[in-house]
Amino acid sequence: MSSFEEACRPVNFEHEDAKFPYWGKGSSFLNANSRAYYWITASHVLSNIGGAARSVRIFPSDHSRISLPFNEKYTITEGLADDEDYKDVFVLRVDLDEFASSGDAPLVAQDIEKGIFLAEDLTLGNELWVIGYPSESNFVDYDAQKIKNTRSVLRALYQGPSISDHCHELRVESSVQLESYDGLSGGPVFYMQSKVSDGRTLTYPMLVGMLLRGTASSSIAHFVSSNIIVNLIVQAESNA
Repeated sequence: MSSFEEACRPVNFEHEDAKFPYWGKGSSFLNANSRAYYWITASHVLSNIGGAARSVRIFPSDHSRISLPFNEKYTITEGLADDEDYKDVFVLRVDLDEFASSGDAPLVAQDIEKGIFLAEDLTLGNELWVIGYPSESNFVDYDAQKIKNTRSVLRALYQGPSISDHCHELRVESSVQLESYDGLSGGPVFYMQSKVSDGRTLTYPMLVGMLLRGTASSSIAHFVSSNIIVNLIVQAESNA
């Protein structure tokens, strides 16, 4: 497994039922720059199931047992266009001081200073990779009293700009067969960029966006450009 895959995290919330402390569905991912770490998902992932930011429980890696602490929330509340799709971005900043004293695993995140590729620079037919936690692959382990989240990696092809501002389309062409794309919203979309270094061709995972919605019947999904995510973080940091 590659570290960029592990940066994709399932969305869970703390539950009042002591027998099953966590519940939820949806996908998300961790980003980082030289100053901070951020957790990112689609706003509707929370609103559609009645989840709240204060009860979000995100674990920093697959083997962690302690969820991340957060200290700031960022959303897109206004823009130049009436289109709302690109505003469907929800960001929480990780409290690094608290994590340093209580975290039990390394933070696995995508570097947004070196690992970003703008969706606007893609060409038709470029191969993309969608990472997420489809709801049909998750199940409740009643013996262990926990939710088992199964991460999927889906191959897709870029189809061009969407009718929505700052959004784009892809067509899933994967050996992973899903009846529904429910649960994939909020997951990262990657483009594998080849670069030559010391005479060798190396491939790097570059974040191009975040999945918003799609249907398995059409194999078409829509994602918001990484440009929107990066600009939201830059603006938030400049106002801090």
